[in-house]
Amino acid sequence: MPLRQRVVEDVARLFGVLAHPTRLRILTLLHAGEQDVSSLRDALGVPAANVSQHLALLRSRHVVTMRRQGTRIFYALRDPRVADVINRSLDILDDDVSQGRALHKAIELLRLRT
Repeated sequence: MPLRQRVVEDVARLFGVLAHPTRLRILTLLHAGEQDVSSLRDALGVPAANVSQHLALLRSRHVVTMRRQGTRIFYALRDPRVADVINRSLDILDDDVSQGRALHKAIELLRLRT
């Protein structure tokens, strides 16, 4: 397979990993700092098993890292530039002024601060 095709497929896989609301919310929370599954579960309001499945996928795609501390496992963003990808996506949505102020306010609340 030509290198260019492989790169395009790798980018598509990255966007595929990001293309789930729960995973985006996890990444938003991890942008603020590392967290364990129970903290993420509490913040997201979803079962720990679901959080673990999403984290396993994010880890398999090298989007997050994990470290053990005793019996707890902490997760963190592998590359903070993931926040840039999310913020650029929010910029695109924000540019659509036809959606009005409510959308703009929601986007600003989601924007990841660096």
